[in-house]
Amino acid sequence: MPNTAGRSMGIFAIACVCGVASGMFGIGGGVLLVPLLGLLFAFSQHRAQGTSLVALIPPTGILALLAYSKQGFVSWKIGLLLIPGVFFGGIVGGTGAKLIRPQLMRQIFAGILFALGALQAFSAWLR
Repeated sequence: MPNTAGRSMGIFAIACVCGVASGMFGIGGGVLLVPLLGLLFAFSQHRAQGTSLVALIPPTGILALLAYSKQGFVSWKIGLLLIPGVFFGGIVGGTGAKLIRPQLMRQIFAGILFALGALQAFSAWLR
């Protein structure tokens, strides 16, 4: 798909929505940006995931962390314990992603989103 001004504006618009969702709900990249880049802008699953990581982790992650920390909503002990697992898991996952064909990658991603969404919906209304 050619890089036109309209396409760039569309990508900017979804980025704004994802930034708000990331800061407000802790979602954005995997839940919104990756599917929207694939569905609306014909990104492959691999490219959408990689692009999402670049866009969301450094700027939004840091700014959202500062806002949540200021309100006392950060468990620093647990957060610091998560870092090594996320770091090494990211290396293994990123390397392993190269071994999965794009269509299967998208199917796995959709299945995970569906399952987590269903679990979240049930727990939100049943507790």
